[in-house]
Amino acid sequence: MPARTLDSPEAESSRKRPRGSVSFQESDDDGDSVIDVQSAQSNLRGVAQRKRPRISDVESAKESRPSTPSSGTQQNSDDDFDEETAQVQARTRTTRESPDSPSRTQYEVLRDGNFDHLRDEAADDQRATQRLRFGRNIMGENHVADNGIIQSITCVNFMCHERLHCELGPLLNFIVGENGSGKSAILTAITLCLGGKASSTNRGGSLKSFVKEGRERAVLSVKIKNQGEDAYHRDIYGDSITVERHFSKTGTSGFKVKSAAGQTVSTKRQEVEDIVEYYALQVDNPLNVLSQDNARQFLNASTKAQKYKFFIEGVQLQQLDNDYRLISESLEQMIAKVPEQEDRVKHAKENYTKAKRLKEAIEGNRQIRIKYRTLRNQMVWAQVVDEERELEKRENYILEAKTKVAEAEAELEEKKQGLTLFDDKISSAEEDVKTFEAEAEKAEGNQTDANALARQAIEDLEEVHKEEREAHSSFQAAKENIKILSQKIAEEEKRLADTTGEAHASKMQELEEVRAEIQRIQDEISNKKTREKELGPEIVEAKQTLGKLSDEYNLKRKDTDAAAARVKDIQKSTRGLYDGYDRQLPNLLKLIAEEKGFAEKPIGPFGAHIKILKPEWSSIIENQLGKNLSAFLVMSVADKTLLNRLLERLRIPNCAVIIGRRNPLDITGKEPPENLDTILRVLKIDNPLVRDQLIIMNSIEQVLLVPSREEAQEVLFGPNPPPNAKACICFHDKIRGQGLRLHKGSDGISTDPIQPNAKSIPRMQSDTDSQLAYQTDVLRQLQEECTSRQNDMRRAQQDVHRLENELAKVKRDANTLDSDLRKARVLEDTIQAALDKFDGADGRLQGLRTQLAEAEATKAHHANQYSHLNTLKRDKNRASEEAAAKLKAATVQKKTADKQSTNAKDKLNGLKSARHLLLVELNEGTAALELSKEDVVTAVTRRDRKKQSVDELTVQASQYCETRMHIPENETYKTIEAQYTALGKRLAEEEKKTGMSDKQVNEFLVEAKTNYEKAIEDLESIKKINSGLVQTLNQRLDKWRKFQRYISASSRANFIYLLSERGFRGKLMLDHERKALDLQVEPDKTEKRAAGRNTKTLSGGEKSFSSICLLLAIWEAMGSPLRCLDEFDVFMDNVNRAISTNMLITAARRSVNRQYIFITPNAIEGRSTLDKDVKIIRLTDPRQRTLADH
Repeated sequence: MPARTLDSPEAESSRKRPRGSVSFQESDDDGDSVIDVQSAQSNLRGVAQRKRPRISDVESAKESRPSTPSSGTQQNSDDDFDEETAQVQARTRTTRESPDSPSRTQYEVLRDGNFDHLRDEAADDQRATQRLRFGRNIMGENHVADNGIIQSITCVNFMCHERLHCELGPLLNFIVGENGSGKSAILTAITLCLGGKASSTNRGGSLKSFVKEGRERAVLSVKIKNQGEDAYHRDIYGDSITVERHFSKTGTSGFKVKSAAGQTVSTKRQEVEDIVEYYALQVDNPLNVLSQDNARQFLNASTKAQKYKFFIEGVQLQQLDNDYRLISESLEQMIAKVPEQEDRVKHAKENYTKAKRLKEAIEGNRQIRIKYRTLRNQMVWAQVVDEERELEKRENYILEAKTKVAEAEAELEEKKQGLTLFDDKISSAEEDVKTFEAEAEKAEGNQTDANALARQAIEDLEEVHKEEREAHSSFQAAKENIKILSQKIAEEEKRLADTTGEAHASKMQELEEVRAEIQRIQDEISNKKTREKELGPEIVEAKQTLGKLSDEYNLKRKDTDAAAARVKDIQKSTRGLYDGYDRQLPNLLKLIAEEKGFAEKPIGPFGAHIKILKPEWSSIIENQLGKNLSAFLVMSVADKTLLNRLLERLRIPNCAVIIGRRNPLDITGKEPPENLDTILRVLKIDNPLVRDQLIIMNSIEQVLLVPSREEAQEVLFGPNPPPNAKACICFHDKIRGQGLRLHKGSDGISTDPIQPNAKSIPRMQSDTDSQLAYQTDVLRQLQEECTSRQNDMRRAQQDVHRLENELAKVKRDANTLDSDLRKARVLEDTIQAALDKFDGADGRLQGLRTQLAEAEATKAHHANQYSHLNTLKRDKNRASEEAAAKLKAATVQKKTADKQSTNAKDKLNGLKSARHLLLVELNEGTAALELSKEDVVTAVTRRDRKKQSVDELTVQASQYCETRMHIPENETYKTIEAQYTALGKRLAEEEKKTGMSDKQVNEFLVEAKTNYEKAIEDLESIKKINSGLVQTLNQRLDKWRKFQRYISASSRANFIYLLSERGFRGKLMLDHERKALDLQVEPDKTEKRAAGRNTKTLSGGEKSFSSICLLLAIWEAMGSPLRCLDEFDVFMDNVNRAISTNMLITAARRSVNRQYIFITPNAIEGRSTLDKDVKIIRLTDPRQRTLADH
């Protein structure tokens, strides 16, 4: 228990706050909301003008530290006190849980919330003590308020007083006087004048009983200060407001509200209530204006229940409870109207449906009659139409005949133009024949000249051939001489070789071999270096491949182990229904089953209500549904709040609580075709509410399941995509156990990977055999894939080792080749030095070589000559070829000219033949044209006769039906006559069934539709209002509970503090569940008992002092600026009276902007009478006043 001796008084709030205004602040201790208990009032009736709210200064409590005892002498007794208090609280809890407790209404259960908000009483008291300790240092001492305090009270003919006037001080007022002097009359006058009930004063049952004996009327007047920025309508009332109440013996009563200037502003009771409400005077509050009887009962003779009643009425808890109870009862009545209104909607709908059927029936009959009359008129005009159609045919025939005449005339004209054209063409052809014959003669002369040139070119070419043969013979002779000299030189060299040539040749051969070896070694070194460069990237690539295969193998191995574990679990059948959820879920379900506060038991988790029919989709669907499988469904906000408390209590994270609705979803026509699987179709959901929520949150009825990616793309993005398909899920085409989600968004086609957790335990149910078969097949495939990955990895390892070994061998071979190259080059230098020592020159051999050179020069001369002749021969050949070409061209030109001449003659003959044929056709066309003109004349005659017939029929039809009827193209008189006969029979049958006129049916339909729409509108309005009332009531009750919690803790802390002012110990015990308030006080400091004594065992003074402490503790929590207490010290001795008086004065001074009125028949003594903030008003006996007046 916190210390009872504090250094400073508790801070109070500023006074004026509208009714129902409640402020909240968050405490740093545990996050609980703190409510300003000084401002809680009823808020059921509106207020015209609101003053700025009074905000309790609990801000400092947010940063306060836990309080410590101020006095070391209290520490030991506190420990004993706390131990005994814990025992008392344990007994209290046992009593609360007794089965004999009276049953509570549904509203009380909802209001109290199982009293969970009052369970942590110790922490609440600690925070209240901290606020009390640190808050008093902030507000300071009481000071005069600018407004809202009573300045004077005047009573005329009231009770036993003919005139009683009292001027009050702004702060502390002690009204002292003998019995009958009018002390209590002043409090009664304040209550009645400010709109209080007569019964609340305990002095009379009605106003007329307060009129002085012998008088007919009484007047009460109360003057209220009205200054400062937050004054009430200061522009109207000025610095003060005077409220007068007039009442008479006959029971009449009225008010006058006057300004500071004495002008009557209003005579309405509502204005008085608004002023009282604005300043929060609370004159009906039994603890705010504590009359003589109430003070006696509260301070001395009240029971636990009576004290509790005083408490809840004084702090306005009872008034708020009454208002909220009224709201609850109204809400229950509104909810009870819903089924009745639904029946009205159903009945109105039935009437509306019946009216529509009747309307449809008469509409059908009316349409039949209209159709019947239409057919009858159509029959008349159908005869006209038939004749008109025949006339139209004849008109068309005339048009066709005239068209044929025009076409024949056009054709004749065309043939005449063609004949003229043929004449022009024949003339042109004759000119062409003459031209081509002249060109043929010219070509023949050109051919003769070309033939002569060709013969001359051939003769020149033969002369060149002759000279070429002679040059060739000389060249061959020189060539033979060179051959002979070469043989001689070879013989001479052989002779010389027989003596020194063998060693030279040997060295030369060695040199060639060494050089060949050097070239071979260099080639091999180049090949080795090239191979070394190639092996580097190959080794890097092989190692990367090995690493990739190793990672794939490890992943596949983990998947295989996980699949094997799943198969093992399924075979053992050891997995529980809730193994896939939080480990606390079974405990949560147990608490839900035991909890009695749910209106409807929550449904969940969702996964427990789902069974998957195709296990191969299990992990992918689990991934898509995600946290929703762990969600719970409730039907109200209260159930959601209660379930969230249970989740927080068990510390279960990521568990959504969803508020659902009872109306089932209708997805008819909103699903893809039945031949396609969706998530909804592969799931068996045993609860329709769970199904509806998954449809709302995950669109499971419109997400397709297609195994193959290619098929999924074809289905979703093909030319004919299925309707109502939002997305498509398929298996991954490369990674087993994973999937892909295909959908078309605003950015085009999108593919998202689905990566389920292979180690997670399934939350959905499945058939054991199907699941085992599927998981076994998955395990087999994973094992095969794992083995394949392992073999690939081993082959990759072998490739790496092979390439590394090859690289090492290439480097070794390259080093060996470098050594061999150096040795070969040393050997080459040695052999070249030996060859330089040989001398191979000889004189005879030199002479032969000189002759050989001369022979080669002769050979070159003849070769050049032969080459020149060869070039000349080519020129002559070219000239001969050109002459031959010219001859050939001239020959071709001659043939072409002859052919053109022949063709021109043939064309001329053809044109003449064609002209003859055209002339014959022209003569035949002229004869046909004459026949067509005769046919037109005949057709016109027939048309005129038919037109006359149509005119006659039209006149007859117009006489029967003035308006011409439209006849469809495919209808004739006979077809319309058949329809007319059939429709007449049907109309006769339908008219027998109708028992109501068309007008009556239309009126019935309008009335039924109006009633139906009105019923639906009323039902929706009631539901909307009910929803708003439920939400409002829950919010208000939540604030009420916080208000109750805060004010209880504040009162307990203040009571302990006030007892400590005199060195007493004790506690205030509030049992809201049993509606009891009791005190335990221990006045003896030396007594070690922690629990204290019951107030019945206390002396009269101690009991009165304890009651004063209780009253002051409650006053600290009240928001009214007025405090009135009548005869508080009647049963006190002088010592306790002095202590209590000082305590009242001290407490009053600690308040801010408060006015206190204390009434006592005893004299007030001591320093208090000399303080400026204390005004002592001494009233004389009315009999003495009467004598003084005389």
